[in-house]
Amino acid sequence: MDATEILTSNIDRLCQERKWKRKDLAKAMGVQAESLSRSLSGSPRLDTIEKIAKALDVSIKSLFDTPDAIEGFVSVRGKLHRIHSRTEFEKIVRDSRPKLNATITSVSVNDE
Repeated sequence: MDATEILTSNIDRLCQERKWKRKDLAKAMGVQAESLSRSLSGSPRLDTIEKIAKALDVSIKSLFDTPDAIEGFVSVRGKLHRIHSRTEFEKIVRDSRPKLNATITSVSVNDE
């Protein structure tokens, strides 16, 4: 998948999540639907990509992320975190786990 295909796929996915059609995105961007379609069928300019990201309330980077990327907000113990990747999410989860003050001295397994 090249960058334009990833961009278009992510835009379509984000629109679908919002129950938007491309014409709804174009309206939120303040452009004609035909203009948006022409941009996405070619090589969209940076200012168009910026408008798309703003209208969808996502980062420009997220528009080019591969499908398994994560972006959003997560609240942990009353603190809101903005995440831009799976790595950031995993770190927040790891850091939010309660720390154990006990030390394990031995482990036995009874395999019967």
